[in-house]
Amino acid sequence: MAPIAASNKKRLLLPTTMTQPGWDVLASRDDVVGVRYTPGLPTAEFHALLADADAVGLSVTPFGAAELAAAPRLRVVGRHGVGYDAVDVPALTGRRIPLMIVGTANSVTVAEHAMFMMMTLAKRGTAMVAMVREGRWTDKFVDRPVELFEKVLLVIGFGRIGTRIAKRCLGMEMTVLVYDPYVTAATIRAAGCEPASDLDVAVARADFVTIHCPKTLETSGLFDAARQPPLQSPQRGRHPARRRGNAGSRRPLGNRRRAQSAQRARRPAEAPQRRQ
Repeated sequence: MAPIAASNKKRLLLPTTMTQPGWDVLASRDDVVGVRYTPGLPTAEFHALLADADAVGLSVTPFGAAELAAAPRLRVVGRHGVGYDAVDVPALTGRRIPLMIVGTANSVTVAEHAMFMMMTLAKRGTAMVAMVREGRWTDKFVDRPVELFEKVLLVIGFGRIGTRIAKRCLGMEMTVLVYDPYVTAATIRAAGCEPASDLDVAVARADFVTIHCPKTLETSGLFDAARQPPLQSPQRGRHPARRRGNAGSRRPLGNRRRAQSAQRARRPAEAPQRRQ
């Protein structure tokens, strides 16, 4: 097959933060060309690059109606992640442009990062390093590190990330509670975890809490001051690993399907936004 002329190749506008394997895939194809941009570059410069782009991949760069207006050739938008809070989905819908996300590609990384944060809280890594550097050897007896062994972890959202964290924490002999109204108790028990039907009771019991559910009308404000009491000891460290909601008035998880159905009606064709 004859090579495709450069003028006929689809131009993919992609962030410089994309790792080398991604660029290698592009280099192996003769129908596309990757154009690099630096996330956070001035808006005018980004709009200039969009002028002849057929597709754009986003990392942290917002994409709204102004960006869409600057991209007359655009056919698809992709997010290097699963969240798209900074993307104007209705604007894309108006142009019938699909939005794509990466599914499980980041799930292991996020799960491991949550484990890192829990271990940092339990072992007080930063504080211990400072004590050694400053010669405060006896300070370690004032606020001791703790083990994850036999501690209680509450996982809120038992999807792509929550299930992976649970599996890792079970391996460390923790007790894992799971709060997710849309996963059956049988499924949770089959994974070796304990289903929790009352969030407030589960929070009171937990030593660590990790939150892995999408930001919706229902999950925003899931935790407020009343549900997140002040720390009383290292054993009761609260751990919001990837909180996408915000503080504010509490909304129980009882209407997620209705909220998500309303959101889907406003979306273009896209990969489904599932629990993480």
